[in-house]
Amino acid sequence: MTRLGNGAGLLAGSLAAAAALVAGCAPTPGDPGPDAARTLVVADSYPVSHPASRDGIVHFTDRVTELTGGAVGFDYFPSEQLGKATDYVKLVAGGAVDIGVVSPPYLSDKLPLSNVGDLPGLSGDSCTTARAVSELTREGGILYEEEFAPRGLRPLFVGVVPQYELFTNGPVTDPDQAAGLLTRSPGGVVDQTLGHLGATPVSIAGPEVYEAMSRGTVDAMTLPPMSAVPYRLDEVASHATEGAPLGGFTLTFSISESLWQELPEPQREAMRVAGDETVGHLCDEMTRETEEARAELEAGGMTFTSLTPAQQARWQQKVAEVRADWVTGMEDRGKPGRAVLTAMEQALTRAGNAEAAR
Repeated sequence: MTRLGNGAGLLAGSLAAAAALVAGCAPTPGDPGPDAARTLVVADSYPVSHPASRDGIVHFTDRVTELTGGAVGFDYFPSEQLGKATDYVKLVAGGAVDIGVVSPPYLSDKLPLSNVGDLPGLSGDSCTTARAVSELTREGGILYEEEFAPRGLRPLFVGVVPQYELFTNGPVTDPDQAAGLLTRSPGGVVDQTLGHLGATPVSIAGPEVYEAMSRGTVDAMTLPPMSAVPYRLDEVASHATEGAPLGGFTLTFSISESLWQELPEPQREAMRVAGDETVGHLCDEMTRETEEARAELEAGGMTFTSLTPAQQARWQQKVAEVRADWVTGMEDRGKPGRAVLTAMEQALTRAGNAEAAR
C-alpha cells in the first residue's frame, strides 16, 4: 500500500533524518530483519497530479506491495516535502529517504554522463529513450557503473518527459530562426542546445513562464507540450514546433545500494518486475498526455508547425554539434563521454526494435 505521508510524526522523523544528513550526520536505521514486513519512505519533488508521481512512483510502489503480498508498504512524501529535486541524490544515498527521485538534468555536477539521455537529436520517442537509459542504468550498464554505483545508488525505474518543443509568436521551421531569441530553458543540455542555435537561454521557473511570455521578458519557451497546458501558453504564444529535436528530460527513482542489499531476494525481484512495468506504463501515459495536451493547445488557438524532412535534416545537422561538444566536454573532464554516447546510440537501436515489436 502507498500511503501519502501526511502524518505529523512520520514527517517530523523524516525531516529530522534529512536535516541530520544535510548537517553531515547520517541516521542509523533500525534493522527490521531480513524477512520482516517493512514500510519504506519515498519522496520526490512532483505534485501528485504529475505523471511522474501518479503513473511513475505510485504505480511502482502499488505494484511492489501487490507483488510482495503486502510485505512492503510505502509512505510517500511528494511535492518537495522532504527536500528539493537536487537534494535526493544525497538523501537517498545517506538513508534519510529510502527511495527518491534522482534527475540527472538537475545534477549535471554529480551525474554528468547520465545527461546523455537528454541530448538533442538522438530519439524523438520518449518510450524508446526511457528503455535505452534503463538498460544503461541497470547493474553492469555504463551509467550504473560510472555514476550511480560509486554514489551508492541503484535506479529502480526511469522516466523520460517527451521531447521539448519551441513555443513562439510566429512559426519557426529553420534552426537559424532561433538565433537571437531570449528563450526560457530548463537548464542543462537544453542550455547547450539553445546556445548552438544562437538563442540566449534564460532560467525561469515553470509558474513564471506565462507572465514572462506575456510581458516580453522572453521571446520563446522550451517546454514539452504536456507542461505547456497548465501554464496556458496558448494564451501567450501563437505557434509551437512539432518535431524539433531539442532533447528531453530524464528522471530516475533510485534506492540506496546498502538498503537494496538488506532486502530479501523476493522483495528485490518484486522491485525489478515493478520497475520494468513502470517504465512502459509511465512512457505510455506521458505519450497519451502529450497528445491530449497538443489537442487542448490547438483548441486554444495555438498552431503546431510540422517540420518537413528537409527541415528536420537542417535541425539534425545543427544539434549534432551539441552532441559532439558534449562528448568533448566529458572527455576533457576525464569521463568516458564517447563510450557513453556510443552505448546510448546502441541501446536506442535495441530499444527501438523492441518498441516496434510491442
